This record gives sequence, structure tokens and C-alpha cells, in this order.
Amino acid sequence: MQSAMVIAYQALIMFILLAVGYVLYKRKLVGDEATRQFSNIAISLINPIVIFNAYQTEFEPRLLKGLLWSVGLAVAAHVIFIIAAMVFVRKGRGSWRVDRFSMIYSNCAFMGIPLIEATFGTEGVFYLTGFITVFNLFLWIHGVILMSEEGKHSAAETAKSLVKIVLSPAILAVVLGLIMFFTGLRLPSFIQTPLNYLGAMNTPLAMLVSGATIAKAGLLSGLKCRRIYFVQAFKLLIVPVLLAALFVPMRIFGADPLIINVVLIAAAAPTASATIMFAYKYGQDAEYASSHFAMSTLASIIMMPIVLLVSDLFSRLMVF
Repeated sequence: MQSAMVIAYQALIMFILLAVGYVLYKRKLVGDEATRQFSNIAISLINPIVIFNAYQTEFEPRLLKGLLWSVGLAVAAHVIFIIAAMVFVRKGRGSWRVDRFSMIYSNCAFMGIPLIEATFGTEGVFYLTGFITVFNLFLWIHGVILMSEEGKHSAAETAKSLVKIVLSPAILAVVLGLIMFFTGLRLPSFIQTPLNYLGAMNTPLAMLVSGATIAKAGLLSGLKCRRIYFVQAFKLLIVPVLLAALFVPMRIFGADPLIINVVLIAAAAPTASATIMFAYKYGQDAEYASSHFAMSTLASIIMMPIVLLVSDLFSRLMVF
């Protein structure tokens, strides 16, 4: 109950920041180019810094065990989402590729990092890195295959996607962070302090960009589309509640409740902004993808606390 209330409080704060970004765009104080640049800064610089900073802690076997749990639960979450998308989003119907992609892939870094950092602190972000790593692997392999037409994803394109995974700022931050985590190496304070300041920009910058993106996409088209409601019901509530029912019992085998909550929040985060990027790249309906992103981002502010509340209720009903 307490974690759900904390999430609800943090979600309210993020909603206010998101509303500021929405107003800034509508008043033309921030334009399309600025939004794109701020998004690139957040993804390529600020998010990786927050991930890297999460590893600036003393090595403990407990943390390593928790990170492995995070990776395992993240793999299970993505597989379950993929199965749900294949079962409930019929192939060949409308923009089915965008629907499936929107259901499976979450904004686990862009939205997840600020929310988890504010709720669970640096340790929460530490465990979130496991989910982000799995997310990137699935995104650049399964996601590319899903959004491209059958037969048009060549071996060269697959290899290029794998290179993108390895060289992505988030994965590089994980690798560098792990090296320092295992070796005990630390950056001098005159370098670490600026990194801390930059990392502190993550929440406001991410929410301002999300608000501007929603303003650009427009809400009316999304509000009128019943298909989006159907897909987002599975994305934000039905599948995350199923995951909670499956993951909470894992406490019997040693899974920390904190790790379970981190994975649930990451999985229940709104539709990934990468949905829009992939739609543009592979010739899918980018406007429809934008509507998914906008509706999902707004609805998640209510749905994520509900998912955590259900998880807490499951924990109370089970004896560990």
C-alpha cells in the first residue's frame, strides 16, 4: 500500500511537469526541433549518466543477486507481453504492427528512471538497469523484425541492430558502471559532481519532452480511437497485473520485493517513444503511433499506482 501511494505521489508530480511541457509547446515557447534535441540529450546523455551513477556503490553479493533477478524477471515480462500481443492483437488488422509494438515495449528508461529514482532511490535504478538491458536486446532484435515487413529484414540489418545494442549509450553506461562496481574504482569528485548535477536534470527534462510530444501528437485522435483503449488496457493494466500475480510468489525463492516492484513499474510504464521512431523508419503509421504514446503516457499516471497496489495486495494475501 505504501509503495503504491508513493508511486501515486510521484506520478502526480510528474504529471505537473508533463503539463508544463504541454503548455510550453502549445504556447510555442518550445518547438519541434527543440523537443527533438531535448529528447536526444535525455536519451543519449542524461539517462546513461543516471544509470552509470547507480553503479557508484560498494560491491555486495546481495546487489549482484538482485541484478540477476531483475534480468530474469525482465526476460519473463517481455516474453509474456509478446505472447499477449500475438494472442490479442490479430495479425493483418489495421496497424497491427504498431499495436503490438505499443503493447510490448515500454518507456522503461525515459519514464521509468525518474519515477523509480524518486520512489526507490539509487538502488532502484541499479536494478532497473537489468530491465533496460533486456529491453534493448528485445527492441533491436524482435522490435525490428516486428515493425519491418516480412522478408525485408536482412542479415546485414540484424547485424547492424546488434551493433546498435552494444554501442547504445544506455548499454555502454551499464558496462562501464559494472566495471567500476566490480573493481571498486571511483571517479574523482571534480568529475563525479558534474555528473550528479547532470543526472538531476533527468526527471524535469524527460517530463517536459513527454508533455511537448503529447501536445504535438494531439489528444483528440487518440481519444476517438477505441482500438487504442483496447491495446493500452493490456499494456498498462491487464498484463502488468498478470505479471504481479506471477512475480510476487517469486519472493519464496529469494526475490526482493523492491526488485519485483521495480520490474513491475518498468513493465507497466507507458508505450515506448521508440514506437514513433520505428514507425517512421519502417514505413508504419507514425501518427497512430504518436496517439498510442500520448494516450499511454497520460493513462499510466493512474495505472501504475494501481498495478503497485494490486502487487501489494497479492503480497498481503500470500504467506512467505
